[in-house]
Amino acid sequence: MRFGNMLKKELSQLLTKQAIISMFVTCGLLMMLGKTMGSTIEGIATNNDINVLCLDSSQFASDMLDKLSDYGTNVKRIDVQGFSSDTAAQTLHEKDLKVLVVIPADFSEKAESGKQADVEVYTLMSGTGLASMVDDSLASDCVSSIESYLRDNAESNIVGLTEDQSKLIRKPMLMAEFTSANGRTAKAPASELSGILMSVNMIAPMAVFFLLFMASQMIMTAISTEKIDKTLETLLSSPVSRITVLTAKMTAAVIVALLNSLTMMVGFAFYISGMTGGGTMTVNMPTGTDEVDLSGAVDVFKAMSELGISLSAGKLALVGLELFITLAIGLSVALILGAFASDAQSTQTLIMPLMFATMIPFMITMFMDVNSMPFIAKAILYIIPFTHAYTAIGNLAFGHTGVFIGGLVYQILFLAVTMFFAVRIFTTDLLFTMKLPGMSKTQAKSQN
Repeated sequence: MRFGNMLKKELSQLLTKQAIISMFVTCGLLMMLGKTMGSTIEGIATNNDINVLCLDSSQFASDMLDKLSDYGTNVKRIDVQGFSSDTAAQTLHEKDLKVLVVIPADFSEKAESGKQADVEVYTLMSGTGLASMVDDSLASDCVSSIESYLRDNAESNIVGLTEDQSKLIRKPMLMAEFTSANGRTAKAPASELSGILMSVNMIAPMAVFFLLFMASQMIMTAISTEKIDKTLETLLSSPVSRITVLTAKMTAAVIVALLNSLTMMVGFAFYISGMTGGGTMTVNMPTGTDEVDLSGAVDVFKAMSELGISLSAGKLALVGLELFITLAIGLSVALILGAFASDAQSTQTLIMPLMFATMIPFMITMFMDVNSMPFIAKAILYIIPFTHAYTAIGNLAFGHTGVFIGGLVYQILFLAVTMFFAVRIFTTDLLFTMKLPGMSKTQAKSQN
């Protein structure tokens, strides 16, 4: 019952109204951002017309624009009187256009005479948003479609190739992409699988990093505040064992940190779902025809399952155990560092070593495979206990079970050592006598 009362007290101090509001605001912002981006992407996908100004009045140019839809480009013709490069900026602004493709007046004359024809693309740069990137992509697709039309026309009317000969020249071979992992092989592009795994390797370390940072900062702040306010002495002199006080503080910090992480992950899940629409990710594979054939589509996530690089329930449970031990290490280290704190400024100074210990492997594992690094660099990174949590998913997905188990054992030993020192500090007077090197006598007296 004493532990329950202590836990309730610690939770009431950490789980304030401001903290709860912050959780829901973070979750709501991510959900709203995902919905907004999803709507933007959906609007772009449904309205993929490219604005084209044709200054060439010939039948050749008109026929070409009519047939560009066969090449995957939807054309929206724009009529502008007296257009020139000097008036382009004004025209784009007045017509509210981001991109405009212009077919010059001598386009058909050059194309029909076997010369290289010109196409002009005018872009209004007004920002760096996603819509601007898509507009540029649509313009590039339009130019590619025009090139394809001109190539087909030249092969047929100028060179005199048959349709089958033209197809052979355009696509002299077909490529079937296979990916091997964990001793298995599946028909899927490695680039697509790498993209998904890269996103996971960025999201997972980010979640672990923020979880560690929040939990450690909360418990260090709680310890230093109680030391400064002299409430810790009263608490530890009450008829409650110091182990109970220590356990209650750590449990409360874990609960609040998990709540923060949960709300963040829920919001992030809605963010991803809003952008992707929650659909199955497929990739079109070559089937030997120019038309899009969905029979050649490959379910990327199914391919990941076939390769054994998707996480089963058992592997996820192991990742959860690794995360819990990692969090416990961060909290025990935070308890030890918090014992040195004498004021708010020293708390910020003391959290820096823990922050660097979590940030360095976080930044490296986001962009590099630790197991492929030189032995010395790999050994240094794996000495930092938090590295094992960042690499847990990758090690389990690619069959590095020995590395994962070894890291788990190392973390358990590291946790035992740090908990020993934390208990030692809390069960003796070291908690009231420890101070930072260089602390003034006045600060030391105020701490005691």
